[in-house]
Amino acid sequence: MMQKVKTLQKRLISKTEEAVEKDLALQEKEKLYLEMRNLLSKQPGPEVVEEVGKQQNNLKEKTKQMKAMAAELNMYHAQLNDYKDEIERITKELQDTKRRYFEQRHREQLMKDTSKPDKGVH
Repeated sequence: MMQKVKTLQKRLISKTEEAVEKDLALQEKEKLYLEMRNLLSKQPGPEVVEEVGKQQNNLKEKTKQMKAMAAELNMYHAQLNDYKDEIERITKELQDTKRRYFEQRHREQLMKDTSKPDKGVH
């Protein structure tokens, strides 16, 4: 009978140790579960993901518009440079024409002066 009691006590101790180990494992799993739930609660919901998608599409559209505007601006800069070159060319042409005009007038004046008889000298 004593042997049976000892065997039962050993089994009881063993089962108690098993229960304590399982309880510790259960507590650890519950702790992990709570940490995971806390992490998941901080994750963005579907509405945030949808809003980010909208913002990305909006950004793509704005980028496309800005590239088109930059190309247009480059075209205007090139056109402006062409106009500046044209103004410079026309200005030089005008100066050259003025110079030739005054040279011609000067030659004509010299010819007039040389073809006139001197009236004041006898």
